[in-house]
Amino acid sequence: MPKVKVYSVDKNERYRIIGELFELIVNLRTKGEVIDFLIGLFTPSETLMIARRIQIAKMLADEVSYNGIRQKLKVSYATIATVEHWLQSEEKRDFIIKKLKELGSGKKSRSVDYSGSLLNKYAQYRLLKDLLK
Repeated sequence: MPKVKVYSVDKNERYRIIGELFELIVNLRTKGEVIDFLIGLFTPSETLMIARRIQIAKMLADEVSYNGIRQKLKVSYATIATVEHWLQSEEKRDFIIKKLKELGSGKKSRSVDYSGSLLNKYAQYRLLKDLLK
C-alpha cells in the first residue's frame, strides 16, 4: 500500500476514519482479538516499529541516554525525540510509565489460544507467536 500524505485527505474524512479505527480498537475484548487485529492490519515491519516505540518509552522512563537507546534498538535520534515528545506531559508520562511498569512487573498475562490465529497462518508472524508464549 502506498504512503498517504496526511493532509491530502479531507480533514473531516481523516477525523472520521481515524475515529472509527480508535473505536474498533477500544471494542476489542481479548488479547487474542487484539493480536489478530494488529497482525492482520500491520506488516511485520510496522509491528516491530510500533513495538520499538514502546521500548523507547520504557527506556526513557528508566532514564537511558539517547545513545544507549539508539545503540540497543537501532533507531534514529528523531524517533527517540518523537517518543520523548509524546511523553512530555507529566500526566501522560506518569500514566505511560505506570502502564509500562505493570508490563514489566512480572505479571503474567492471560493465556491465549493461538491455534486459529493469524499467527499460525503467516510465516513472518511465527516469531511473534513464540515470543508470546
